[in-house]
Amino acid sequence: MSYYCTVKLGNLLKEKNATFIVNASNTRLQLGSGVSSAFRKVCGVVIQVEMLEKYKSLQQKLHKGDVIATSSGKATNFKYALHAAVMDYNTGVRNTDKLPTLDSIHTILQNIEPYLKWYADNHNNEPMKLVLPLMGCGVGSLNTKEVLEIYKSFFSREVSHQCEVVVYGYSVENYELAKEMCIG
Repeated sequence: MSYYCTVKLGNLLKEKNATFIVNASNTRLQLGSGVSSAFRKVCGVVIQVEMLEKYKSLQQKLHKGDVIATSSGKATNFKYALHAAVMDYNTGVRNTDKLPTLDSIHTILQNIEPYLKWYADNHNNEPMKLVLPLMGCGVGSLNTKEVLEIYKSFFSREVSHQCEVVVYGYSVENYELAKEMCIG
């Protein structure tokens, strides 16, 4: 089995019938700007409360690349939010060390996959859809083409579960680049 990828332009939080939508978050699980801000608006304050409860229960700090799952809050078009630690907001981390790296994006994808496998194993292989932004390409300043190369490589592998992957471009330029690179 494998992943089936498509590319869309617009607001990923409007995707219908999604299983997981990825929130490009930070190591403190604090909803801030960009995709995280949209999560707060769509999912309500309850999502931030749940994120902070999960963070406190960890009894350790998160690192870039870590992924934490929560409910979708008050959103009804997806089941779970996957909060990917893209930015490092840990105490003492400064300047460019806060920013994501290509390695951290790859690590995020690796850390998302166990959630997909869990869902497939526990839901009789019912259709599954993962929706994600171009992580690290906004405030994180990563090169969009390089991030898309990581996505393409990761999602072209054979896996034990079937999953539709929807990658959202936040601009026409990013959408066109993703289409050109045969992501969708």
